[in-house]
Order: sequence, then C-alpha cells, then structure tokens
Amino acid sequence: MYLIYRLEILITTHMLDTQTFTTVIHSTPLVSIDLCLVCDDQLLLGKRRNEPLKEQWFTPGSRILKNESWQRCLSRVALSELGLNVIDVGQFTLMGIWDHFYDNSVIDETISTHYVNLPHYCELKEKPKLIVDDQHYNLVWFDLEEITISNGFSEYMHNYSTWLISRKVKND
Repeated sequence: MYLIYRLEILITTHMLDTQTFTTVIHSTPLVSIDLCLVCDDQLLLGKRRNEPLKEQWFTPGSRILKNESWQRCLSRVALSELGLNVIDVGQFTLMGIWDHFYDNSVIDETISTHYVNLPHYCELKEKPKLIVDDQHYNLVWFDLEEITISNGFSEYMHNYSTWLISRKVKND
C-alpha cells in the first residue's frame, strides 16, 4: 500500500510541467495546508530546503493538488514530510484561513508566491518518531513562547504560535 501511495504522490505532484506551474504561481494563489503539531507547548518546525523561506524554520506543509481533498493532503504531508503513516485527520483542528505572501517562489526568485493557507493543528500526548524528508534539513520542536518573541522565525510562525498560545489560554 505504501509503495502505491508514494507512486500516487509522484504522479500527482508532477502533473504540471515547469512552464505551466510557473504560469500558475505567477497568476493565481495556491491553496495549501500546514501541519501544526504541538506537544508539551512546543511546535514542530522543519528547516526548509526550498524557497520561499529557504533556510528558515517553518511548519510542514504543501499545496493541495488538483482533485485532492484537504484531508488527503493532510495525510500526504504527514507521510511524505514526517514519515507518519497513520494519522487521524479528525484529531486536527482548522486554525482558520490565512494568506501568506512571498516575494519569491520555488520556481524563480523574481516571481512572487501567494498561498491561501489552511493550517491545521493537533495536540499530541507524546512526540512521535519522525523521518526527515528531502524538503527539510532537520525537524526540531520549538517552545511556542520562543517562536512568538524571537526574530529568528518568519511572521507566519509568529502568527501561528500566538494563535496556538491564545487557544491554550482559552482552554485552560
């Protein structure tokens, strides 16, 4: 089953040739999902290998592919970027709809990227065993407070951590 699913991922992610994908990025927003995994007041972040935000810490995530449900995308990201092959998407909560704007893209430094992002979070009881993929150099758990106050994280990570902290305060 895993090999069939991995093949499905390869086929669907390569449906657009580079020129067509460049036109899409240049012309339209991309719809994406971020996974905000929280455990012991820490958020899992990966150091990105690709633009936008290359070399920065960010949540695992991906654009939603054509004919892919958001649930399938969430499962695909968990498997392909973290090695988590069994997750319950029902345990994830939508954090809202967020715009992310970047001056560059994975294709070209001069083409801006706009994501309409649907971040989902899940509170974990224990930290799972993770596998680092080819999208990240490393995966690290960071204190939510540190992300909120440190200049070492993007504004989008500041926003996520602030939202997650405020949710925790409301639920306590």
